[in-house]
Amino acid sequence: MKQKENTQLFKKLLLFAFMALTVAVSAQEQLLSGTVTDTNGQTVPGVNVVEKGTSNGTSTDFDGKYSITTTTENAVLVFSYIGFQTLEEPVNGRSSIDITISEDTQQLDEIVVIGYGSQKRKDVTGAVASLKAESFVQALPVAPEQLLQGKIAGVNIVQSSGQPGASSTVRIRGTSSISAGNEPLYVIDGVPLQFGSANNSVRTVTSGSSPLSEEAINPLSLINPADIASIDVLKDASATAIYGSRGANGVIVITTKNKGQYGEFLQYDSYTGIAYVPELLPFLNADEYRAYANSNDLPFSDEGVNTNWQKEVFRSAVTQNHNLSFAGGSRTTNFTASLGYNNQEGTLLSSGLKKYTARINGNHTTLDDRLNIGVNLTYAKLDETRAAVNSNIADEGGNLLKDALRWAPTLPVYNDDGSFYQIGALRINPVSWTQVSDESDSSLLLGNMNAAFTILEGLKISTNLGYSNEDVNRFTNIPSTHPAGEGQGGTASISKYTNRNILAETNLTFDKQISDDSYLSLLAGYSFQRFETQNTFTSANNFVSDATEWNLIQSGTIQSNTSFKDANRLSSYYGRLNYKLKDRYLLTFTLRRDGSSRFGDNNKWGTFPSGALAWNVTDEDFMQNSKFSNLKLRVGYGITGNQEIPNNLYREQLSIAGSAIYVFGGQAIPSVLPTNFQNQDLKWEQTSQMNFGADFGFFDQRLYGSVDYYIKNTDDLLLQFSTAAPSVVNTQWANVGEVENKGLEINVTGDIITNDNFSWTSNVNFSTNKNEVLSLSNDNFQRDEIRTSSGSGVVGNNALTQIIKPGLPLNTFYGRQFTGYDADGLETYLDVDGEDGADEVVIGDANPDWTYGFNNTFKYKNIDVSINFRGVVGNDIYNNTAAEFSYVSQTPGVNVLRSALDTGSSRAQTAQYSSQWIEDGSYLRLDNLTVGYNFNTDKVGFIKKAKIYLSGRNLFVITGYTGFDPEVRTRSIGIDYLVYPRPRIFQIGTSITF
Repeated sequence: MKQKENTQLFKKLLLFAFMALTVAVSAQEQLLSGTVTDTNGQTVPGVNVVEKGTSNGTSTDFDGKYSITTTTENAVLVFSYIGFQTLEEPVNGRSSIDITISEDTQQLDEIVVIGYGSQKRKDVTGAVASLKAESFVQALPVAPEQLLQGKIAGVNIVQSSGQPGASSTVRIRGTSSISAGNEPLYVIDGVPLQFGSANNSVRTVTSGSSPLSEEAINPLSLINPADIASIDVLKDASATAIYGSRGANGVIVITTKNKGQYGEFLQYDSYTGIAYVPELLPFLNADEYRAYANSNDLPFSDEGVNTNWQKEVFRSAVTQNHNLSFAGGSRTTNFTASLGYNNQEGTLLSSGLKKYTARINGNHTTLDDRLNIGVNLTYAKLDETRAAVNSNIADEGGNLLKDALRWAPTLPVYNDDGSFYQIGALRINPVSWTQVSDESDSSLLLGNMNAAFTILEGLKISTNLGYSNEDVNRFTNIPSTHPAGEGQGGTASISKYTNRNILAETNLTFDKQISDDSYLSLLAGYSFQRFETQNTFTSANNFVSDATEWNLIQSGTIQSNTSFKDANRLSSYYGRLNYKLKDRYLLTFTLRRDGSSRFGDNNKWGTFPSGALAWNVTDEDFMQNSKFSNLKLRVGYGITGNQEIPNNLYREQLSIAGSAIYVFGGQAIPSVLPTNFQNQDLKWEQTSQMNFGADFGFFDQRLYGSVDYYIKNTDDLLLQFSTAAPSVVNTQWANVGEVENKGLEINVTGDIITNDNFSWTSNVNFSTNKNEVLSLSNDNFQRDEIRTSSGSGVVGNNALTQIIKPGLPLNTFYGRQFTGYDADGLETYLDVDGEDGADEVVIGDANPDWTYGFNNTFKYKNIDVSINFRGVVGNDIYNNTAAEFSYVSQTPGVNVLRSALDTGSSRAQTAQYSSQWIEDGSYLRLDNLTVGYNFNTDKVGFIKKAKIYLSGRNLFVITGYTGFDPEVRTRSIGIDYLVYPRPRIFQIGTSITF
């Protein structure tokens, strides 16, 4: 009985204790809610709201609202959001807290993405430049590299042509290699991609005798610029050495958007526009053509018309773009996704592209925020049609643009029956080239899975598995009814190219405040990457019917049938140390060791170290009353490599020798002969770089910028040498030679005016680079010079237009110095040695003396305006097009430029390459002007933001150059021949966020 009473008493005491504990806990917990807005009163979705010192947190919804239950009524809430100042707010027993957050104007706290990590701007010791999505112009280009044009000092970008989706030549701190690639390494969401020149050649499927385009398909155009959150450019060796044998040409790190950066949103962006060629070349019209022919008693065909052939092949082209992006989730699980569509007609007939993109990024955090799992997946499809324009066309060969320039204006487009007017196989009606088909479809699947686990506070292990698959299919057809195909019974070709990339890497990081004055960050990692390329090419002619185009290629006579499959591997160990003392003294040291299958057994592994020091001078006591708001001095040195060469160059290579036939048993057997000596000592080109830099700021960072001076030496150049006779082997690859680049980069940004109604932010960047070839020889291989870059068209005749020689920069023009005409109207040239008057000398330099950009953003109430200028000074261009069409000796069969009539040249003078056709390529371009209006959406509950804008691109160019456009590149930098001109574009667009 007594035991039963004790039991009942114990239950009552236990119940009382539980109730007391619940009351105590309830008294400590605090449920509160609120709204987060910016300084303009707009709600801000996606703001992280965390109880300080705990993992308890949430984020604001679409309306900027949040609710959270704190563990104590004396809790402190931390509000944080990318681009805004972090704010701490004590609860103090309140149940409702509304917060206003301000934009983070402290540029020093900007997060910069570096190799395998990120840092605050103030802690960066290397030369790293960044662009955020907020600084992109509203109407985005097709390819992401074009976002950098005129924005970053030391980065020179030349778009190869006006073909939609055209590739660009990107140079960071000059050209360092002769035979290997000069393009930077691209890293997209942590996956390094192999888009260098070693792969570009297999994306082109024609030859110099073909009228079809040889321009490489731009793989970067498969990335949707609207998905990009930031682009970080690593320029000096202390920043790029973490990528070792691929860091010599700089590194461009592209990070796509995720929910953590932009909160919950549903956004629709769209624009449509019109594009046209702003200025046509001044060729003779029909009256001028007739007058010249008649005054010289020259026979010509005259159908009584005045045809402007350039107007016949160029058109006003329509472009449209649609992008839908959305994000959602909770603090622990979130995603960002997008769908994109771009349809861009080309200004040349029969050209254009359609692009479809889809992307999803997801993150999940669990185990009390110790484990983070992420997935990034991008798919893109690109359908292109190409005009029949080949800038490398030889001799009398024609194509759409060449025939549009040379066809007589006295000839009509059509016969009376509606068929194309034709006069012969070498003079083809320009408009009839639209009967030629050149189509390609490309796709890119790019993805990676990553996981990071916090072992202990400050100690984290992470892994990243990446995969990319790029497929390019190209189909061409010239029907037998077309003059270019009738003598062959029609021609067709099929090319299929695949590039696969598999990445596996594991990193261990340690970040610790080891004392009040010292901070230490360590990185150690291993990476393995495998690249596989596969290509098949088939061409045929003599088809029974044109109706099948390329679809029954086996029904024709096979002319070429080739295929290959190749792979290379890269295995790497790397590490980095960052040490910070008293927030003033910064040290960075990196080390990477790469093993590449592209090099011989004696040099398969290479080591690439770098180190950098920085001093935050403004944190010193003696700078407290200084006018500087920031002054940081930097110095860095490192060694990087360049392995962008074809595979297997170190091996002995064999080929079938068609000229060496042996007869066995009455059957002719072709022999197999070596074409390249093996060289087990072959290794990567090596670049050592010294960088001196300073970051500065005044007036509380309202004016800030950076200055960098670098010296960059590349040695062990990969060059091909002819072998000495007698030998069945023609060539051998070896590491010989040295190239130097040195230059100055200046970048200054100023918030010139900042008030409630009006603001003006301006950026100026300037860079200069001096390039020089130091050597082309060593003890085993000697060479005085290399002639390169043959001309094109009737001026070509195998004339090599450029020279590589010690003491001169790469891309130096070399030829005869034009001095005028003699009494007979024949050209005369500088006679250096007094013998024949045909001596060759340096006649130009395709490298600019300096490049610059000038970018401005204005905001007045709801109106914003962005204006972007860029330009180059001091570069020379070989106007091969002018050289082709400035000789009256070609008339009346060929039309000529109007200026040809005033040169004084005789009809006996044939087209020649000389300094007469080297022109100054300096220019100032208004690259973009955008005017936008932001609507007040306070009274429209479901719309958070709405904007409409007008945009113009390539609005004007101030230049003395007489070609279509001074921004050119055909066979080599600085050569202009039949380049598809860049269009002027006007667009109207809208952006709505729900």
